[in-house]
Amino acid sequence: MKRIRIGFLSAQNQNCLDRSVWSGISYYMQAALKKRKDLEIIYIGDRSGRAYWLRLIKPIWNPKNAEIGSPEFVKEDENFAAMVKKQLAKTPCDVIFAPVAGRELMSLETNVPIVSLSDVTFKVLHKAYALNIDEQTYQWEMKKESLSIAKSSRVIYSSEWAANSAINDYAAAASKVSVVPFGANLDDIPSNHEGFLTRQTACCRLLFVGKGWQRKGGDLAFQTLLALERKGVDVELTVVGNIPPAEVRHDRLTIIPYLNKRDPKQRQQLRDLFLQANFFVFPTRADCSPIVICEANAFGLPVITTDVGGIPSIIKSGKNGYMLPLAASAEEYANVIAEVFSDKKSYQNLVISSRKEYDTRLNWDCWAESVHTVILDLLNDK
Repeated sequence: MKRIRIGFLSAQNQNCLDRSVWSGISYYMQAALKKRKDLEIIYIGDRSGRAYWLRLIKPIWNPKNAEIGSPEFVKEDENFAAMVKKQLAKTPCDVIFAPVAGRELMSLETNVPIVSLSDVTFKVLHKAYALNIDEQTYQWEMKKESLSIAKSSRVIYSSEWAANSAINDYAAAASKVSVVPFGANLDDIPSNHEGFLTRQTACCRLLFVGKGWQRKGGDLAFQTLLALERKGVDVELTVVGNIPPAEVRHDRLTIIPYLNKRDPKQRQQLRDLFLQANFFVFPTRADCSPIVICEANAFGLPVITTDVGGIPSIIKSGKNGYMLPLAASAEEYANVIAEVFSDKKSYQNLVISSRKEYDTRLNWDCWAESVHTVILDLLNDK
């Protein structure tokens, strides 16, 4: 059977093999696609590495120095597009797969069908994250998003939240929009046996992992610890990836400022924390499609989180965790946790179904299968 040649487009190019780029999502995407025998992955874009990508994102993070719309700015896009066209002429592809590549597509004109992918649209990102950008940058970002969607034959989003925005805010045809949840960025997935045995404990162990104490709801996670303690629950909280404010201290609180997944010892330490926890507490204030939820479920770890952004496309309440409203208090988080944890049979069933959600939906092999279907449908419609 002839393999489908997929041009994996990115200004990062070979850095999609770098697990530190976009939290490793690009790496796991291309790895999952490469596992399929019916696909051939061809990297197109800037082969010189990360430098070009940093020039591309400069306008977003440093708009005052970017001179958006200047001749030099436009020339960068044109040069990139010319480079991609030469690569396509040399190594023809059946389809271009363009994850988070809005700017890379701006000046690219090609007859090769494009499948673009993102976890968000700029419209909802601007609102959810309350981005502080000037009007020129806002209009440029809106134009970039519109062009990316218009040039794509198919558009894949990781959540209904983002997909609905593409349809409602950017007039994308619903027929070309698909929702495919992300997977877990893990190499050593625990067995079901391993995950279930370690959760038989009298102490309710809470785990919070995330950068950005305020946005990720770190203080609410801490207040949940205190609320559970007031209820008489034997409880502990481990915080990873943050140094909370000085007043956030407690003898049942453990703070681990940083763990590097690429270091074997630190990766094992993080793995043990996921295996030993009873709940992943993630009261985030704003998020797109947090990979860490999929990772928690891979360990059979139920997630107590917020009904914001793309999370409703990941969490099925009562199956792999529970979502609370953005305005929910620490007492409400504590009530959910205490009720579930007090019924050992119900809690065990939740652990089992959390892992099942990972096995059936929230892994990169399932993601690749769905993306493959989107690409096949596109090529069959040609």
